[in-house]
Amino acid sequence: MQFVSRIWKTLAGDRRLMFCSVACGLGFTALGIIPPLLIREMLFWLRDPAAAGSFWLLGGAVGVVYLLRGITRYLYGLSSHIAAYRALHRLSLSVYRHLQKMSPAYLNRRHSGNLVARTMGDVAAIEDYIAHGIPESLLAIVIPVTMSVVLLVINWQLALVALAPLPVIATLVYVIARRTRNMWRGVRSRFAEVSGRIQDHLGGLAVIQSFRAEAAMARRVEAESLEYRDRIIHANCWSLVPSGVIETTSGAGLVLIIWSGGWITTDSTAAAGLHVDFADLVVFLMYLGQIVLPFLRLANLTDNLQKASASAERVFELLDTPAEIVDRPGAAVPECRKWTISFENVKFRYTDDLPVLEDLSFRVEEGETVALVGATGAGKSTACHLLTRFYEPAAGVVRLGGFDVSELPLSWLRDQVALVSQDVFLLAGTIRENLLLGREGVSDAQLEEAVRTSGADEFLESLPDGLETVVGERGIRLSGGQKQRIALARALVKDAPILVLDEATSAVDGATESRIKEAVRRATAGRTVLVVAHRLSTITAADRIVVIDQGQVVESGSYEELVAADGPFARLCRIPEDVVWYGE
Repeated sequence: MQFVSRIWKTLAGDRRLMFCSVACGLGFTALGIIPPLLIREMLFWLRDPAAAGSFWLLGGAVGVVYLLRGITRYLYGLSSHIAAYRALHRLSLSVYRHLQKMSPAYLNRRHSGNLVARTMGDVAAIEDYIAHGIPESLLAIVIPVTMSVVLLVINWQLALVALAPLPVIATLVYVIARRTRNMWRGVRSRFAEVSGRIQDHLGGLAVIQSFRAEAAMARRVEAESLEYRDRIIHANCWSLVPSGVIETTSGAGLVLIIWSGGWITTDSTAAAGLHVDFADLVVFLMYLGQIVLPFLRLANLTDNLQKASASAERVFELLDTPAEIVDRPGAAVPECRKWTISFENVKFRYTDDLPVLEDLSFRVEEGETVALVGATGAGKSTACHLLTRFYEPAAGVVRLGGFDVSELPLSWLRDQVALVSQDVFLLAGTIRENLLLGREGVSDAQLEEAVRTSGADEFLESLPDGLETVVGERGIRLSGGQKQRIALARALVKDAPILVLDEATSAVDGATESRIKEAVRRATAGRTVLVVAHRLSTITAADRIVVIDQGQVVESGSYEELVAADGPFARLCRIPEDVVWYGE
């Protein structure tokens, strides 16, 4: 019942179309009852010509009935499919928007290919259930019941004999359908894993080819695909049973009527036996051929319907998963705004056995540039992610302008921070589209200024299409340095009061870095800047340096002060950059 209620909610806004589909289906069913009755009337006329009416009118009535059957059948299918495709559109958007609310921690625990399969594959499978499952299930009830009533009215004794197999058919279909539901859930899970594996391999195909690991990776895909194949074959072995059972038992009613032949008589004057008019017997035989058709159609759709049912469970399970990081009750935009940053005894771990930050405390004043330095794994990038609430600290407080970031509206908080990560993500569109990500009303002058400041104009001038150049999936058509400059320009277009540069210049050469550094110094005047870097040239430009080791601040001060102190920072400076200073 919960599954049906969720599908019903999904159809909000298109329930009239489903009602129209059901009404047309009922009309189609009712019209299907009429032709055998008209043939029965014809047989009465042939037996008694004196009482016969116009055969032209009778034939015309049959023609009109079949014309109306064609129209109602068309509208029945059209209405259900329109409703299904509209629901598919809404459900896909709902899943995508829900995923946008999920934290990186949630996404990191799941394979992206699996989530894509749920967003597209599982949602698309639900269309089968809405377009076919709902109306066909209804007709599988209405048609047998309606025809049974007509047969009972015509001759209730013969009807009881002919209809005896129906409860057996309905019970078998129900039992087998319940058994196959869990099978198809497993099939859909395996399909998602195979899709995710292939997507993962295609994303890193260059690496796989460089290590000549094509055969090994193909064996992994083959192993998972074989398991998917075996599961879907096993599920189909059971899903196809109902259609065979129905085909077998559909003749049971006819067999029972034939076995009753010695008891049946068409002589109305006979004292013994069951009197059945010949015309009524023809109607019985015609109805017996139609009465199991809805069950047969439903059986033929069993694998699709079970697949849709399993997919719907997976989709609704995802939609029912609450977002871990949301606005807390009472979250409000502060009236007095200051752009200071402070970490107060912050603790964080990705897993219980992997502590990253332990009592981390430091402060960044408004308009100050602070560099976070330390060995790989010290927690520098993690601190940046806590500032934007990609993760929540296990203990302690992260503050922005003196306010706990968890007490601020999430959308407002992230509007105030422009983040440039080392792992640059670019959408598979044009450079202009990437620069204007999430921004509206940006003038061409502002865009050009951001491009110049980031140093991106240097290579954009050499591109034939300039800002309209398509970068490819994840910016594959650009070099690492070009992508980082685009990411920096995108952050400058955002024009946020706080700028976080997480290894933002790691992929550019020294000359470009010097140009970017001087330009960013001008562009970030008056802004609060948090820098994670491994190059001394970037670190020395900071107002203050905070040294982090094993999740704690071990040293803080200007470059000159820390070098003179000959502490952890000075020791790091004496080690080659490529060994120590590479960020997380």
